[in-house]
Amino acid sequence: MTAQHSPRTPVKRSETPAWILPGQRLLRVGVRMLGAISPSYAAKVMDRLWFSAPRTTPRAADQTVLDCGDRLSFRVHGREVVAWAWGDEGPTVILLHGWGGHAGQLQSFVLPLREAGFRVVAFDAPSHGSSAESRHGGRRVTFFEFADALQVIASSEASVAGIIAHSGGCTAVSLALRAGWTPPASMVFVAPFVHPVASIDGFAQAIGANARVVAEFRARVERWLGHPWSYLDIAPLDDAHKQQRLLVVHDEDDREVPLTHARTLTASWPSAHLVVTRGLGHRRVLRDPAIVEKVLGFFTNGSLAAHTKASDYLPRDSRAALDKAYEACVSR
Repeated sequence: MTAQHSPRTPVKRSETPAWILPGQRLLRVGVRMLGAISPSYAAKVMDRLWFSAPRTTPRAADQTVLDCGDRLSFRVHGREVVAWAWGDEGPTVILLHGWGGHAGQLQSFVLPLREAGFRVVAFDAPSHGSSAESRHGGRRVTFFEFADALQVIASSEASVAGIIAHSGGCTAVSLALRAGWTPPASMVFVAPFVHPVASIDGFAQAIGANARVVAEFRARVERWLGHPWSYLDIAPLDDAHKQQRLLVVHDEDDREVPLTHARTLTASWPSAHLVVTRGLGHRRVLRDPAIVEKVLGFFTNGSLAAHTKASDYLPRDSRAALDKAYEACVSR
């Protein structure tokens, strides 16, 4: 099923793909020359670029919400992963950012979920945000580290009712499922990165890698990860992993992950519902009030009742108290 949502004010789309880096022209010339001389060495450079995650800084509004939460610390592969929690009662909804993102990017969901009676937990993946570098060192990280961190944090919660994942965070959820993680009954995927291998050719073109370099890169990564590239795809998951309710949100103007990813995923998932937006791009969709409200309705339609006793429920008329608490935090 597909629904359409159009924001009132369209946003100008970026003309620069996510993988374009400063000094791109020099990089392309260098990789092109190196690829002609030594495809194997050029593949190593491509590998380093592909798996190097940029660290982004939260906007002021994002940081304010993070500061209002309780800061937590976990150990994943012996490295610190930083998380934030809001609320002590109710079933938990976990927020998971994508590649090069941070926990604050999903802050628009925090207060509405708290108002509806959920505890909310968000974290910075390894080599992202405030978390330490991954087990691979420096900026090098894979979605497997995302998935491992998700499982560690989820296991610390008494009851997980749902998860909201963005972009590559959705890929990480699928890897956790393949590893045997039992997911919550309700999941929301925003701009899901469903088919990572489909991005290789565009990435290669952007950095000037030729066909021989790409072939070596593909083989090199499969040897390193111990899995074929298809293992990263979400749509081919076994039906046993697709029993959860799934809401998929994707913008038709997304320049980083094409809408076809979401359509492919929705077609493969029995209980999935697709909402297509227009003019929000890859990240602004996370802050759109109408989308936040739709996601909230998705979770409150059965999720809270299934996990919470009546005496534990945080009523909607507690909004005033939550607002006061939030305002007090902001003004500190």
